[in-house]
Amino acid sequence: MSGAIKCSECDQTVGNARFCTNCGKQNVHYDAANLSTEQENQKVIFDRNLYPLCLVSCVLCSPVHLTITSKRIDTASGCCCGNLDTLDMRRVKDIGFDRSCLEMCINRGTITIFSADETHPELKFSCFGAKRVFTELRTTWNQCKLSTVVS
Repeated sequence: MSGAIKCSECDQTVGNARFCTNCGKQNVHYDAANLSTEQENQKVIFDRNLYPLCLVSCVLCSPVHLTITSKRIDTASGCCCGNLDTLDMRRVKDIGFDRSCLEMCINRGTITIFSADETHPELKFSCFGAKRVFTELRTTWNQCKLSTVVS
């Protein structure tokens, strides 16, 4: 048990608890333990910089950074990524996938995410390898829906 977290006051094992059950002192390692556990539970599906205006996006310093994990969708856009938005995966209503014959030949497609978010109800992005991203996103979204269903 040398790896167990101990209380700094009474030297009792507290583990991932917020407070020590012996003396009541707050566990100084509580936030770090919960943060690492939360990050271990999240699976990163997609994490890339997208350039919707091709070279103009680079010149204007306005690429879109998109990170999709099993729990949320984070976007950073605008000049120097000044606009940040987070969408909880549980708020996603529907997911769509489109591509033309040319896009199919070059392994590119457009993924559209419809959500119950008031600020950005529709998120649309194009990328290479979109079919794989869409499949993983759909699977994760279905698992998220199943886990939030109350029986």
